[in-house]
Amino acid sequence: MEEQEKKGRKKRTVKEKKTVTKEEKEIGKELKVEEPKDEPVRQESVKSEELRQEKEKKEPSIFELPSSKEEERRKVEKKQKLVVITGACGFIGSWAVEIAKSMGFRVRACDLPSAFKGKDEFGKSRFPEIVKKTADEIAECDLTQPETLRGVFSDADYILHIAAILKYDIPWETLYKVNVEGTKNIFEEILRSENSSLKRVVVWSTNGIYALPEDDGVISEESLVAPPTKYALSKFLEEKTAMQYYKKFKIPVTIIRPTAVYGPRESYMFLSSLRNFKRLKFLAIPSNFNFSFPTVHAVDVCRAALHLAQLPQAEGEDYIINDDSNMTAIDVMRFAAELFDKPFYLLPPMPVELVRGGIIGLSFLLEKILKVRSGLEFEFSFMFGYDMKYSTRKLKSTGFEFRYPKFDEEMRETVKWYEQMGLL
Repeated sequence: MEEQEKKGRKKRTVKEKKTVTKEEKEIGKELKVEEPKDEPVRQESVKSEELRQEKEKKEPSIFELPSSKEEERRKVEKKQKLVVITGACGFIGSWAVEIAKSMGFRVRACDLPSAFKGKDEFGKSRFPEIVKKTADEIAECDLTQPETLRGVFSDADYILHIAAILKYDIPWETLYKVNVEGTKNIFEEILRSENSSLKRVVVWSTNGIYALPEDDGVISEESLVAPPTKYALSKFLEEKTAMQYYKKFKIPVTIIRPTAVYGPRESYMFLSSLRNFKRLKFLAIPSNFNFSFPTVHAVDVCRAALHLAQLPQAEGEDYIINDDSNMTAIDVMRFAAELFDKPFYLLPPMPVELVRGGIIGLSFLLEKILKVRSGLEFEFSFMFGYDMKYSTRKLKSTGFEFRYPKFDEEMRETVKWYEQMGLL
């Protein structure tokens, strides 16, 4: 009986030695080496193993397939810096997504779930198709619901916080909830995620936070802050919220304050004005309406944000972003007349204060009494006629150069885009 067990064990040992994996058989075929049948050919098997090992040194092993495209993609992603962009489906947000990608960043686009649905709506500044096609990742979230922000910023290198309500006729409660409390929720989530790789949060504010000028002075970052509208006040409080987290928790922050942003996809301010100009038989303006008309292209705003995000000296700082046009209201009206081939007339001088009063009264009648939506927003009407000149000395001292420094040149291209889209 014991003799039989020994023989059985011997047979099992031989059988185990003859067991070869499928991959090893393939290697054996490549090397044209037969599988060992019994102990006498053991030495030949050792030689074949040495040959196999030599071949593996020269060629990638079939056990390590990952020289695949997926693995290469992961390696590239690991090297790329991640930019998280809030409000990504909007006018400026969609440009930020494209600019960040063009600069070699990996992009996570964040917006409301509803913002990512449907097709691009050029007349409403909503571009889900462009964003989904361009961004590396999509994150559906709501700034007013903190639970939807979980994990959104945990691995971000840079955050561009653009999401906000940009309207002047919105109730204060709504403006505060989105622009101020929404920003607080973002910073709370950053704290919760303990992101050690975060290098900068760039917060979008507005040039409108400054006090209305009383003389011919140029507004700079050091000028008096006194927001004249509810919207501007909400953005100033948004700034203060961000800076509190910077000072208290050392979250790196940079504030940017763009002037009136234009460019393809814009449909809130410039498009409505251009439509009105095109309908008129002629364009005219009082000859003393030489107050400034500050503007900046959307592409340059996004480029400036990413430029500043990567500068150590920009941490904790704020920057006005305005192009080099220095156009006046008369220049803009004359330009519009040329665009649409309309007669242009300079009218006799008129008291700016009187015209402002008329605009305030008319906008109040339309918006508050008749409930009619027009290009004349009641709250914004109080800012009419002020000479708003802005300095970009601080921004340019960082080495930033505008790609689109002249409003009239680039607005021509924007108008062509409006016409191609059937919007004008």
